[in-house]
Amino acid sequence: METFFIADTHFNHDREFIYRVRGFNNIQEMNTAIINNWNNAISCNDQVYFLGDFFLGTDEEFILDTINGLNGEIHLILGNHDTNKKMFCQRC
Repeated sequence: METFFIADTHFNHDREFIYRVRGFNNIQEMNTAIINNWNNAISCNDQVYFLGDFFLGTDEEFILDTINGLNGEIHLILGNHDTNKKMFCQRC
């Protein structure tokens, strides 16, 4: 088991100043790349401390699908784009 610290993925942030500067053409491409990179680095047994700004928006289905697709036990520290609905996560 390893411990990771991460912040500011801004999943689903639909502003070009977020996804374009990261080298993506759209938010779907960005979201997919972040999920793939996350799962390549983190196993189901790892602990992930997320230091804010996980998601943008309130699309609960997208949030649940994304969280359920990420490896590790996620401990979310709220950022200004996060809400109480996003403060859970143990899957795998």
